[in-house]
Amino acid sequence: MKKKIFAGLLIMAALMVFNAALVLADDIRVQFDGVYVHTQPAPIIVEGRAMLPARAIVEMLGGEIYWDDELRQVLINQGGTRIVLTIDRPTVYVNGAPQQLDVPPQIVEGRTLVPLRFVAESLGLDVDFSEGTVFITTARMAMVTHEDFVLSDGSILSVLYTPVVRRGSEAEVFFTGTPNVAWYLTIQYATGYGTAAGLGHALADEEGFVKWAWRVGSNTTIGDWPVTIVGGGERLHFYLSIVSAD
Repeated sequence: MKKKIFAGLLIMAALMVFNAALVLADDIRVQFDGVYVHTQPAPIIVEGRAMLPARAIVEMLGGEIYWDDELRQVLINQGGTRIVLTIDRPTVYVNGAPQQLDVPPQIVEGRTLVPLRFVAESLGLDVDFSEGTVFITTARMAMVTHEDFVLSDGSILSVLYTPVVRRGSEAEVFFTGTPNVAWYLTIQYATGYGTAAGLGHALADEEGFVKWAWRVGSNTTIGDWPVTIVGGGERLHFYLSIVSAD
């Protein structure tokens, strides 16, 4: 009887340790270049490391991912970087050079989960974790600035946008506010309001994320032009600079 009780206590202790090491991160969100991304399965935390589906990370970047069933390996190719990870093995190869992981890749719900920070940083991304959100940032975001607006209810809305855009290039404006709110964006150039595809109406999604992206004409007048965003009883103003393509 004592042996059974002792064995039961050992199982309970093991489960407690397991739960402490592996946390289902339903409340953890992933933001990629300002866009919230939903992954299946959800991220987990293992021994303090955020683990995400390998395919989700690579597809965000437009890279390639392969699965070797015989070797139980994941092969990632992105921008000249090749990463080879083996399930339940701490050794990973980056462009042929072996490195050691704190937490090895593992399979959860039939999907391969890999340590986010290691894979992302090996691919040249920046990773940060704050208040329940994993932020993944590419070099593209270095060209983005943000401006904070005080809304009528006293809350702060941070609008991210490309402050300087070359003729013929793409301009972007995005933010995360109240879910399912309709917004309208205009930009006024020297010759009148912009009419490019991507301007105008946009509806915030269930996370509150809304984005506009449009291509600036190759003959657009160089200068600083006012951008206005209206929605939810709010009106936001800032300027976007158009510069030469040279």
